[in-house]
Amino acid sequence: MKIYNSLSRKKEDFVPITPGEVKIYACGVTVYDECHLGHAMQAVFFDIVRRYFEYLGSSVTYVRNYTDIDDKIIARAVETGKDALEVSAHYIREAEKDMKALKVRPATFEPKVSDNIGEIIAFIRGLIDKGFAYEAGGEVFFEVSRFPGYGKLSGRNPEELVPDPSSSALKRAPHDFSLWKPAKPGEPFWDSPWGRGRPGWHIECSALAKKYLGETIDIHGGGVDIIFPHHENEIAQSEALHSRRFANYWVHNGLVMVDNRKMSKSLKNFQTIKTALAKYPADVIRFMILSFGMSSNVNFTEENLAAAHKRVYHYYEVLERIDAVIRENGSVPTPPEDVPDRFSVLFREAMDDFFNTARVLGEFPARFKEIADLLASRKAGPEEKRQAAMDFRKSLSGISPVLGILDENPVEYLRGVKMRHIAERGIREEFILGKIAERAKARAEGNFKAADAIRAELAAIGVSLQDNAAGTGWSVILQ
Repeated sequence: MKIYNSLSRKKEDFVPITPGEVKIYACGVTVYDECHLGHAMQAVFFDIVRRYFEYLGSSVTYVRNYTDIDDKIIARAVETGKDALEVSAHYIREAEKDMKALKVRPATFEPKVSDNIGEIIAFIRGLIDKGFAYEAGGEVFFEVSRFPGYGKLSGRNPEELVPDPSSSALKRAPHDFSLWKPAKPGEPFWDSPWGRGRPGWHIECSALAKKYLGETIDIHGGGVDIIFPHHENEIAQSEALHSRRFANYWVHNGLVMVDNRKMSKSLKNFQTIKTALAKYPADVIRFMILSFGMSSNVNFTEENLAAAHKRVYHYYEVLERIDAVIRENGSVPTPPEDVPDRFSVLFREAMDDFFNTARVLGEFPARFKEIADLLASRKAGPEEKRQAAMDFRKSLSGISPVLGILDENPVEYLRGVKMRHIAERGIREEFILGKIAERAKARAEGNFKAADAIRAELAAIGVSLQDNAAGTGWSVILQ
């Protein structure tokens, strides 16, 4: 397996610290508002990383934290008149709902900063004892000049750190950063050797990684936007205290773009996970994200989402036909066997190349067309179709659980999309079924002109009809 390591700026062979075990830490959400598509992107990508290692048979310990103490949370508390921890607790619950709706599995550990103040204080005391940090006016700073390796991840200089004007006068150097902040009136606080206060942002991840994963971990991840200063500061803190490498591989996902511009509240192109899921099923959001590479920016446009929606809907239609062939022969899909098929081999090759989900999804059109054409062929016999259907399901049963897509009941998925589609247009299913009955009557009477008119009428409102031996079914035309 090859992983692109942001630290070395090249792909490297992945070698875990302990054979058969993988330790992963990914920076989580600062819970002062609803989760947005940027959170979705990171959560989905690292969900895939975790799932793939488990698919390979590794035991994975995955940590994703919640930052529930932060200036933004305090500002939201002041704005709403609520307690800061009450605000963060509310948005943690909402984040959990969002992740579940996106089919992102809970991490092994999902610690909150507020539950680990003791570990954070002990970590800071260790840095002071070793001469890497100092206290000034109730605040504790990391002294960047004491750590000679600063900048090795980002390639940037300490001078590029933006000084905090509220505390710069207390620092020995403008680019020193805060580990512990004294509490202001009305802010949440905890007792410490330096007075009442709260942790700085960067220290939490170093302390939590140590607590749950140890002094050196296999993979540390997050978005490219937090390489500097957050991840750079984590390296400085952890390696200063432990005198050893903090993470062997640094993995970063790209940014979320909306119409080729970075998603941000200031540009008013901000979209929450809930808003996206109100328009599209989770499979579509995941498919959209995974169609880009791990390090690529994901461009969320209505065109791209609509294309992903149509593609996923088509795949479920093919799966519905596959399952019908299997049911007709009294069989059900069975788990993959030891001998891998072509699709599974390609899947392994792509995923071993830095989790290349884009390559995997790029193979789907040809694979699904191949099986769809065979099932529709008059030349293929029932036994050949049954065997092809079983083989395809076996192959997909190994891939879908890793990607978290195409793993739902096709009949239920398709019906859910259909009902959402007509509801958005103010159409009731009874109306469609009534039109189908009218058309059947017209055809029985030989009035094909009227039957064609009904088909055209339904097509104009995004409903298509399919005639088969069992009667007439209906589907939707996705734009």
